[in-house]
Amino acid sequence: MKKIFLLLAALTIIIPIVLIILFSLFSYYRFPLLLPQHFTTMFWKTALFHNPLFISSILNSLILAICNGILSTIVGVMTARALVRHDFKGKKLLKILYAIPLFIPAIALFLGVHTVMIRLRLMNSYKGIILAHMIISVPYAISIFIAFFKGINIELEDAAKVLGCKPLCLYSKIIIPLIAPGIFLSFSIGFLISFTEYFSTFLIGGGRVITLAILMYPYINNFDVGNGAVLAVIFIGSNLLIFYVAEYVSKKKLKINSYLFE
Repeated sequence: MKKIFLLLAALTIIIPIVLIILFSLFSYYRFPLLLPQHFTTMFWKTALFHNPLFISSILNSLILAICNGILSTIVGVMTARALVRHDFKGKKLLKILYAIPLFIPAIALFLGVHTVMIRLRLMNSYKGIILAHMIISVPYAISIFIAFFKGINIELEDAAKVLGCKPLCLYSKIIIPLIAPGIFLSFSIGFLISFTEYFSTFLIGGGRVITLAILMYPYINNFDVGNGAVLAVIFIGSNLLIFYVAEYVSKKKLKINSYLFE
């Protein structure tokens, strides 16, 4: 039963991806046809070479995703470090508050954020969009690094301090290498959240900051299957590439850390 369940789960993921690829390469594919007809590269040529917004949408998506991944990771490391290693007033309250954005409906959350961004004059800007994306990605980053910091024995840090290791040395030689897989994972999640986000990007960006998700939506909404499928393939491929790179680097780093700290 477990194998059957895994097989069905895999098929529910693989079949839609295969269909999207077929839609991007064939001009006619309708029920009840088993195989598509009229192979063409027209959709790819149109999306890649005749769409003036394609390059800028890719660049905007990458800029927002990279900035969100880096900033969310930095905030997550500092917050998790404070929550695990230090005692202060309001610590329990902070543990509850940082996860609240994940439980609020996206429309209600970002409509409130939209009002705040107007008052702060951050509308229609990269800064406002990145801050909006961080509201969602920071809670994941904090949760990841809390788990990593709890797994680091405090005695290891105390021993390093006794041996004369200064704060910069402590972080660069011990803490960062040990939480490196978490850094890659946190960055990947922040990157993917920002790269795939549509509603908050459109709302805070005011339609002026065009990302790949925003560019893809009108094609899907207007049932332009071919061009929409091309952008969907690029969209899915980018996400899978980030996952693969993050997993590869994390596994490689884990092997190095295991060797160093055995």
